[in-house]
Amino acid sequence: MTASSGVLRRRRAGPALSVAGNGVVLTGAVLAGLLAGEGWLYVLRGAGWLDAGPNVGDSLPLLALAGADGQPLLRVLVSWLLAGAMAAVVMVRLPAPHRAALAGALCLVLLLFASQASYALVRNLRLSDVITTRAPGAGPWVQALAFAGGCALPGRAVAWTERIRRVERRRSPAPARERGVRGGEDRDAAEHDHDRRDVNRQRGRGRSE
Repeated sequence: MTASSGVLRRRRAGPALSVAGNGVVLTGAVLAGLLAGEGWLYVLRGAGWLDAGPNVGDSLPLLALAGADGQPLLRVLVSWLLAGAMAAVVMVRLPAPHRAALAGALCLVLLLFASQASYALVRNLRLSDVITTRAPGAGPWVQALAFAGGCALPGRAVAWTERIRRVERRRSPAPARERGVRGGEDRDAAEHDHDRRDVNRQRGRGRSE
């Protein structure tokens, strides 16, 4: 009874641990994706690239006071599509529709909160007052949609990434332990050969005497 109950508990805990692990991976990938999306947007803005399409307000909320929070639509889409594709590589074990829906929803919640927090910070207002009275701009919605699209994009791209990783692993040199073992084996073989030669020489001398 004790052994069987232990097995049943392990079987029941298995799916729960898997779900928890996927949740941790998803959260970490989305957080990293948020940083990547903002980073790409700042880089493209600084370079002046992809300046096409209508301005999407609240895309860079920390620049609201400088009047630069609105960014061109093409620039926003490309930045957050790239961020979503990078996050999808981490979430490769999840099906594309699932990771797109979950990552997009979590990304939207975090972006909306970040928009409200940034607005309160740059204007020295209470966050609670801003959340209840202010409607965020279109930026978080467009960014989350592009991020979800990027998460759904790399079906084949992720497969190619896995193939490249496998090829790199095959081409990588053997670990230090293996090299040490092989080197030791070669040294042992050389020592055995040397000992055999000495024994044969001694036997030859004994016969000649």
